[in-house]
Amino acid sequence: MTDEANTGRKPTMTDVAALAGVSVMTVSNVINRPDVVAEATREKVHTAMRRLRYRNNLVARSLRLTQPRQIGYVLPAQDANQYMDAFLHDLAAACQAADRNLTLVTEHDTDALLTACENLYLGRSVAGFILSNIGRDDPRPAELHRRGIPFAAYGRSATAYDSDWSWAEGDAAQGIQIAVDHLVDLGHRELALTGADTASITMTERETGYRDACTRHGLHRSTRADRILHCPGDLESGVRTAARLLDTPTPPTAIVCVSDLLAAGTLITLQARGLTPGRDIAVTGYDDTPLTSFGTVGITSVRQASHRIATELVRLVIDPPPQPEHHLLPPTLITRTSTDPHA
Repeated sequence: MTDEANTGRKPTMTDVAALAGVSVMTVSNVINRPDVVAEATREKVHTAMRRLRYRNNLVARSLRLTQPRQIGYVLPAQDANQYMDAFLHDLAAACQAADRNLTLVTEHDTDALLTACENLYLGRSVAGFILSNIGRDDPRPAELHRRGIPFAAYGRSATAYDSDWSWAEGDAAQGIQIAVDHLVDLGHRELALTGADTASITMTERETGYRDACTRHGLHRSTRADRILHCPGDLESGVRTAARLLDTPTPPTAIVCVSDLLAAGTLITLQARGLTPGRDIAVTGYDDTPLTSFGTVGITSVRQASHRIATELVRLVIDPPPQPEHHLLPPTLITRTSTDPHA
């Protein structure tokens, strides 16, 4: 028996059967109904497939799967940020790398979404789902778990490491900590934080990271109530909160923002007051979205390991672990002129 490289044609099921010493029907069962074939026989057939490079036939690969090739992704609400838009591309790439396709689910009402997920899964249209924008008391993960529908969550709910389901996300606390460390290394001792939202575990972690890093560096004034401003993560809030900070008797010399939109709004306020970002007041953002390089001032920002997060989530759906896995992936800091003292 020769393989595809020698014959110049794609191997067939008959070739696999002949090499494995089984019937064509047995090969078909291994592909479509592996549970009815003895393990030793399955292994012989799989060995023959590998030798013949039968796995490179995409149609055959699709038939061999005991689960659908589609993975459902529940799209965030339309007001989601630029980072989540970019993450969708990383998720699609991770699916393709695993020989899967991405199916988008747009139902946002919880009951309608759960019904849609159940119909797609039980109808064998998808192998499972990836949820994003997980809230502290988000009912979706627990309900999907209760219904026995495979999924992985991008982010933690309040149960965090006690969750009965798998999740992955960037280490939000560490991300803010490396931003604070960078500012301290530049000589800043008067810092402020804008944008923490206690409805989200991720945003709460960003505030925790800021407080921990300031405490570690002895920057106790930087954790006072007038230096940590809770607000939405949009551009207008960035403009407004920066103005509030600058109008205090002792304004900070560096502002840590939990989103790039807040950082961009902060830059607008600084420039409107004739201040030079980086030289007069340093600014950092989060997520390293296209906004960081949009204007004349590049924004120093925390870059999440988006591709790695996507890859982990796809793996957790395709090959669910026997016990839930919880992954915090380290981010990196991308420095630009908004923290450059010589800008």
